[in-house]
Amino acid sequence: MDAATYRDQRREILVDAQTSGQDLVRALTDLTFSFISELANGVGDAANGWGSGWSLVAIGGTGRRELCPGSDVDLLILHPRRIADRALASLSEQLWYPLWDAGLKGTPSLHTVDSAIALADREVLSAVTWLTPEHVIGDVATTAEFTNRTTARWRERAKPNLLALIAETEKRHERAGEVAFLLEPDLRDGRGGLRDMHVLDFVAQSGHDAVEESLERPLHELRDASNALLGVRAELHRATNRPSDRLLLQEQDGVARSAGFASADALMGAVSAAGRDIAWSTDETLRRLRKQLDRPRSAGPSRVVRRTADIGQSGDELVLLDSADVAGDSTLVLRLGALAAQESRPISRSSLLWLAREAPAVPVPWPERARNALVALLGAGAGGTNVLEALDRHDLVTRFLPEWAAVRSKPQRNAYHRFTVDRHLCEAAANSAELVRTVARPDLLLIGTWLHDLGKGFPGDHTEVGIELMADVGARMGFPAADVEVLCDLVRHHLLLPEIATRRDLTDPGTINAVAAAVTDVECLYLLRALTEADSLATGPTAWSDWKERLVDDLTRRTAEVLRGVTTPQTVTRSHDHLDLLDAARRSGLMEIRINRESPDVEAVAIAAPDRAGLVAALAGSLSLVGADVLSADVWTTEDGFALDVFRITRQLGGETNWRRLETIVSSAIDGTVDLESELAKRARSYARTRAKSAVQAAPPSVIVDNDTPELSTTFEVRAPDGPAVLYRVAHAISALGLDLRTAKVSTIGHEVVDTFAVRQVAADGRKTKLGDPALCETVRLAILATLS
Repeated sequence: MDAATYRDQRREILVDAQTSGQDLVRALTDLTFSFISELANGVGDAANGWGSGWSLVAIGGTGRRELCPGSDVDLLILHPRRIADRALASLSEQLWYPLWDAGLKGTPSLHTVDSAIALADREVLSAVTWLTPEHVIGDVATTAEFTNRTTARWRERAKPNLLALIAETEKRHERAGEVAFLLEPDLRDGRGGLRDMHVLDFVAQSGHDAVEESLERPLHELRDASNALLGVRAELHRATNRPSDRLLLQEQDGVARSAGFASADALMGAVSAAGRDIAWSTDETLRRLRKQLDRPRSAGPSRVVRRTADIGQSGDELVLLDSADVAGDSTLVLRLGALAAQESRPISRSSLLWLAREAPAVPVPWPERARNALVALLGAGAGGTNVLEALDRHDLVTRFLPEWAAVRSKPQRNAYHRFTVDRHLCEAAANSAELVRTVARPDLLLIGTWLHDLGKGFPGDHTEVGIELMADVGARMGFPAADVEVLCDLVRHHLLLPEIATRRDLTDPGTINAVAAAVTDVECLYLLRALTEADSLATGPTAWSDWKERLVDDLTRRTAEVLRGVTTPQTVTRSHDHLDLLDAARRSGLMEIRINRESPDVEAVAIAAPDRAGLVAALAGSLSLVGADVLSADVWTTEDGFALDVFRITRQLGGETNWRRLETIVSSAIDGTVDLESELAKRARSYARTRAKSAVQAAPPSVIVDNDTPELSTTFEVRAPDGPAVLYRVAHAISALGLDLRTAKVSTIGHEVVDTFAVRQVAADGRKTKLGDPALCETVRLAILATLS
């Protein structure tokens, strides 16, 4: 077969619509091997035969018999040392010039067996190229020696080779991105692409002790996924007549037709599914392999450390304890996910499989513990995205959000977006985690951002469908009706700010009034502002810019001014569920305590008592000492000198609160007979030792002063990472300055606390007023920052 004949037969294969996908790869590979064998045989005759140490070997993708229309042909000429350079050059020319004339691409590679081994020792990519040889022609003994020695050397140098391979793989992933979630994936180099399948093969060939434990699933179970990607890659090369492996949007319709898919969406769904399978196995394998390679040989099995009543830690993994009630605890998936996300720890494979077998759906309405866990998971940023991917890999996300199945691997047919719908939502939520300090309700921001495009998984206008879905999902999650309406508004208006900001005249009062009429509420406006940034950053590199940010901020500012200006101040009469407890404290002149169990894991503690300096700090510190974590607090002092404070608490390790001990500690703290500072410092040191470092890069605490409202007090809004006794420390700092803490609103959102304190100064005649001196406001702000640091 000469070069012209090869080109003609190759052209016939490429134009044959009946030969597609993997069949196309096989047909091209068989034809190319036949051509090379005939050509090499003729060249060998001219060079007095391929015997006496000469051998021609197919390597790399050619050796794997995975030739696509645009693939390079990887061939290696092995020769004995005694062959002169001139003879080698002549042989190479006689072989490669006809190959190039036939339209094949490749670079001649000539080695002795020894020089090939030496190169493999220096370059891990050469080492793995040698691991897939196929003899073409020549001295079989030479090929066998090459195969045996390169394989043995790969095993001899398993540890350095595998570490180098892991590093190369991570750099390639960073460069190429994801196969499963990008709308224009790199089928070969992307995370979950064909090269990752090769990496798994190389790991298996190393013979390292860690390999059997590291492989997430048998390699043969992944062949269908890699073969599917290989077939799509072949069709991409044929459709574009070029070797690019990036499946661009404009090429997907044609590739889908030639590959036999009903639509481009069906094609991309299959690509995403294959990419997920390969990526998950590769990630798990390399993570476990690295752990094994880095572990000293003398190290025994990891000890399981108890983290909560049902979750433990083994090495770097979180595991479910044997005592976990997997089938009976509907919150366990989310609680385990939240802890894993916040600490950037993987969940053990056995725990995920256990949950996949037995975890029940979350009941309707959700327990508050489940809702809080989901908010904490999303609030962990990128860590939350990784955990959601792991949970979704085992179909666990649909246990608490069945609608997720509709957006899983769902492509978006526009060049504006980078990711599939599911990954876009997770990326947007991760971005919103960085913005929680800019809004009054971080929980609504995180949930609203995560689900704002959920309607894209269903027929119809995605916004209208999304509003209906959010109304249902929000109610199921147990949000009160007012919060559900806010969530629906986030979906309804999630495109409002960017569209108006970039398309309308912001100096036109009618434009601003229209936005104000649509949003109606300043709190919702700032939620939309944060969602807009998070959504845009997740969309693509062109969706958010300094210019767009300035326009959106200008629109937000102008709209907020209108909303504040049209709001009519009203006198609000305070209502409270525990006013009778306040009356009881007035009658007795003593502290009155009431405990209501709101759920199995949340208790409301209402305390009414005569007001005194440092009361809130004493109460908050005492709760910390008895092991209670404050989820929220509502602190109120009356004009007649009494206080009514309601704390909603949970306990990290379960169990019951010793309320009699709490009363004793509170009384002692108020009387000064117990040193709260010292006792809480001990608890803080213990907390620091037992709590693993969070994956989220905690922003430094911030304090915002609002002294411009017509209220009778000055407001200090505190945003800080969660930790032991945060409420105590802030309240103590305020009381230490001799100021009156009129109200406090405290909320713990995942790894963040969002606290608002209304503070007054007490005049000589007893009158309480807002802080009139800006210098005093700054003193309070700095004192709060100092105590949080």
